Amino acid sequence: MSAPSNLISHGAADPVNDLADEDNLDVTEFKAKHSREKRETKNRFGNVRKVQFFNPIVAISLSAFVIGRAGLADQEPGTRVTALVNYASTRHGHDPSVGTMMLDDAEDTLSLEEDLKTSYNITHCPFVITA
Repeated sequence: MSAPSNLISHGAADPVNDLADEDNLDVTEFKAKHSREKRETKNRFGNVRKVQFFNPIVAISLSAFVIGRAGLADQEPGTRVTALVNYASTRHGHDPSVGTMMLDDAEDTLSLEEDLKTSYNITHCPFVITA
């Protein structure tokens, strides 16, 4: 007798709300914080008279189970991330194909209850051009 299937799914995939797996990573969580720095200019009475938002940045964090130790799953912090499946198109005015994404840090967790799990923090700077 053959073993039962370990996963049975019903329903259609939802490309907007479903997480996609990266190469060698079974992604369990993906977060992207889109932000800019803010500069306020005040008049002599202390009232804000002008506001500037500059330096757009996307701070990305993702958690995943490690399937194989290659690519992003084993990438060195400080190096360039060339693409992310879950950040493949423009969001909130940020285009992932413009500028540079850099791996800030990676944290691995291994326990008796779960397989090897890893967490990443990645920064996307659209005005940093990597030659």
